[in-house]
Amino acid sequence: VSIFCQDIIDDGQADGEEEFAIITPDALECARTIIDATQNEVACEIPRIDVEVVVRSTSGCCSRLRIGLPPGYPSICKVTVLAAPKIFPRNQRDELSTKLQCRAEELLGSEAMMEIINECRNVMEDLEKNNQLRDQISEEVCADDTLGTNAEIMLSRRWIWVHHITKAERLKQIVTEAQHLKLGGYLKGGYPGVIVAEGDSNSC
Repeated sequence: VSIFCQDIIDDGQADGEEEFAIITPDALECARTIIDATQNEVACEIPRIDVEVVVRSTSGCCSRLRIGLPPGYPSICKVTVLAAPKIFPRNQRDELSTKLQCRAEELLGSEAMMEIINECRNVMEDLEKNNQLRDQISEEVCADDTLGTNAEIMLSRRWIWVHHITKAERLKQIVTEAQHLKLGGYLKGGYPGVIVAEGDSNSC
């Protein structure tokens, strides 16, 4: 039996309305057997019910939330939860699922589905706020870097002594790197190797 919460998935139905979709005739027969056995107090095998819900945050961010209701729920078994919000990176998806599992353990013995859905929405909104703050800080850092380019340029000179520089390829790499950093100077190969670099302090 698959249950879809239609107040969350927008398909034109009224808020709060739920649709129970029977996937196969066998599933329907299984549901009838359980109902009859419960009414007649007859032991029967109770299947696990999996529910998939789309949770939407106040900003419109969506996450598919899969909730498993094992036999014995809620009195002796907790729900299993897996969240899959594609908008978040892997580490944040794992964090969301972990927090929901912890919440499910706290709710053992009581109805947990709506609590889990609300917890999912709250954690998603917290992650969104953290991401927005991180982006804002990044933009401010970039702005500071831009201002720094207009500040007074400080010149520096560096003398570098090494035991030897003998390979032609290594000498070429040093010159290429200096040109890339817009540095001038002097390069002596052989024994010892000497490099003099002169230019912007941030590049030296």
